[in-house]
Amino acid sequence: MKIERVDFSKIDLEGVRAVLIDIDDTLYSYELPHQEALKACYFTLKKDLRRFQEVSFDSFKKTYRLKRNEVTERLSPQGVCRSRMFAFQLLFEEANCKNAYVLAGKYEDIYWSAFIANMKVSAQALSFLNKCKDQDIRVCAVSDMQSQIQIKKLSALGVLDFIDYLTTSEEVGVEKPHVKIFEASLKKLSLTCGEVIMIGDSLNKDVKGAQSLNIKAYWILV
Repeated sequence: MKIERVDFSKIDLEGVRAVLIDIDDTLYSYELPHQEALKACYFTLKKDLRRFQEVSFDSFKKTYRLKRNEVTERLSPQGVCRSRMFAFQLLFEEANCKNAYVLAGKYEDIYWSAFIANMKVSAQALSFLNKCKDQDIRVCAVSDMQSQIQIKKLSALGVLDFIDYLTTSEEVGVEKPHVKIFEASLKKLSLTCGEVIMIGDSLNKDVKGAQSLNIKAYWILV
């Protein structure tokens, strides 16, 4: 059966007792804050370290992405595989920078500060969360990421009052589409698969992951 993307207005809440919802690229668009975060890191780097002064932004982005991939491959499926700090640490170690681990911590802070400053909640997502609150439908955010980072994101988006629970891959030890992350969310809600729905932007992770437990899922269009 073909699965089509929908917007939040098409989600049926009839008989739904709780909603499981992804965060990144579901409650907000990821790409703009990510690019602004990389720019903040890059321009600080050019001022901080002479060896990076001639490095282009495109070259920096490619190197950073390679390091992110290395960390993800080595530490997956734990939430820490998403660590920006470890990616920066590899980058600085490869460049033979003194105290690479200290620099890594600094640049992770720069990245997330700029990222969070440039986030904007989706108007449709916010309207949907308000609808859930009005109907006394609980909401559990389900995310492949470190918990503290996702809490900061939810706070910056202004949606903490709408999110009753948070389940992350850091907490559970696996990433979506593994059933354990969905089962952990159901346990928090004290509900069964037939009483909840899942909403997310990833067909494989969010939709098919939830469907493997017979949870009705929506592939959201952001």
